[in-house]
Amino acid sequence: MTIEAQKAARIVATYERVSSEDQRERDTIRTQQDELARRLESDPSAVLFKRYADNGVTGTRPLADRPSGKQLLRDAESHLFNELWIYNLKRLGRKKIDLLVLQQRFKSLGIKVISLQEGELTGIGFDIHAILADYDREYFLNLSADGMNRAAREGRYTGGIVPLGYKVVGQKQTAHLEPSTETMWADLSEADVVRRLYNHLTLDGWSCVRIAKEFNGLGLPTDYIHDNREVEIKGQRKKHTQGVWRSGHIRNLVVNPIYKGVLQYGRRSDKPDREVISKTIPSLALVSEEVWNAAQETLKRNRTIGPSAGRVYLLKSVIKCGNCGLTYVASWNENRNQVWYRCNGHLTGRGPTEGRCTAKDVKGDYLEPVVWTDIDTFLRDPGSDLIKELAGEQEDNTSALVQEAERITLEKAMEQLAARRKNAINLGTRGRITDAELDELLDEITRKKAVVQEKLQALQPEVEEEPIKQLDEDLVTELRKRLDAGLTPLQKQEIVRLLVKKITIYTEGAERKRRALIEYRFTKPASVAVPTSTGRDSWRPPA
Repeated sequence: MTIEAQKAARIVATYERVSSEDQRERDTIRTQQDELARRLESDPSAVLFKRYADNGVTGTRPLADRPSGKQLLRDAESHLFNELWIYNLKRLGRKKIDLLVLQQRFKSLGIKVISLQEGELTGIGFDIHAILADYDREYFLNLSADGMNRAAREGRYTGGIVPLGYKVVGQKQTAHLEPSTETMWADLSEADVVRRLYNHLTLDGWSCVRIAKEFNGLGLPTDYIHDNREVEIKGQRKKHTQGVWRSGHIRNLVVNPIYKGVLQYGRRSDKPDREVISKTIPSLALVSEEVWNAAQETLKRNRTIGPSAGRVYLLKSVIKCGNCGLTYVASWNENRNQVWYRCNGHLTGRGPTEGRCTAKDVKGDYLEPVVWTDIDTFLRDPGSDLIKELAGEQEDNTSALVQEAERITLEKAMEQLAARRKNAINLGTRGRITDAELDELLDEITRKKAVVQEKLQALQPEVEEEPIKQLDEDLVTELRKRLDAGLTPLQKQEIVRLLVKKITIYTEGAERKRRALIEYRFTKPASVAVPTSTGRDSWRPPA
């Protein structure tokens, strides 16, 4: 063929694309292929150079980011064809900007773009169809979103990966999730594996890393392997996973509210205005709300405390300072052979303008027996006289205790802001900070002071009490069994973290007396006086 003939020849490339796995399974790309093949047969002047196809790739991705699309553009740059045939313009893309960029690129290469549905796309015709494709995409997304939201509000299955422990029952309009009883490993079903995971967190106090190691050591298959799923690589589900449990995977399972019976749609969306739709379906709960909440507390705690350094401190991470709000940290006094809890604000301070917290230390030998005795009594007999006594003692003054604690905290905050302002002025006078930095610091202190004052003024004489939720009976039974079997110090520590919401230490009055407000999860708060090191203060001894 002469050079003139080669230039005159119509060398055609075809491109087909479908966007989803469902469409790929229905083989709808074959429809595009057949239509393009019939067009080629009816046009003998056109010579097929190559067929390009992207199966299961979204149209919102630029052509250059698709496997076959990338090769098509390379061949176009090499002038291997001069006509590109497509089923419709939406096969190339659904975003107006991407389509207009392609138009300019193909035009500069001398390549005609011909659509079976829209005809030859040149000039203003290409622009119009690009706008229509973009509009069609937005309309489809909005319509699809409305349908998904409606299905989510009705508690129906909206598609996507099915959470571990569940199966899809029904099709299309009737599709919904149900707990799966299918055996996953040994004699455990998927739901059993989920419950074991939560038990390791709430009862054993394990971290996500340790749970992952345990599951991998047992050879327990991940849900991806069990379901024979593949991971998505650049928009295509092509690559199988390694089948290994990882801590991040464990965490993602634990925070999913579906396991307490709350189905949520849109919770993982990165769109700022995305509505999160929640539907409570009790039949979906694999664990109680109490257990689910305890698991979240374990995750939160594991983010703030590190691994044990060898010695186990019973009240580690649960004691807060009523003066500065920071956590009390535990330490061991080798000389006295004693455990002490010290305010972190006293040890490290709160910055150059705030100084150190003046809260007093607490001796572990005084507070630990009080807390553990109350927990032990509750677990052995949830209806015990001690628990009734604790509740009765606080019947008339729990609101006052909580309100007083809040008032003390706010007043301490005001004192600290005043001290911080004084220190800031001193730093400015000594030239340690610039005038601009001083003004900025004083403005910040003024803003914080206004917030604290507003809270103090809004403090009412009575605070409505929050009802105490009954602890899950199965959880209490399991903890009692472990109590009878004997507990290690680490297990006792985990039980404390499970049953004690927090302990707040207040240092009050000119005599600097300490008082602890213990907030249990099984009864109303208990207020106890913490004795000094000489033991002169009165306090409620262990029963």
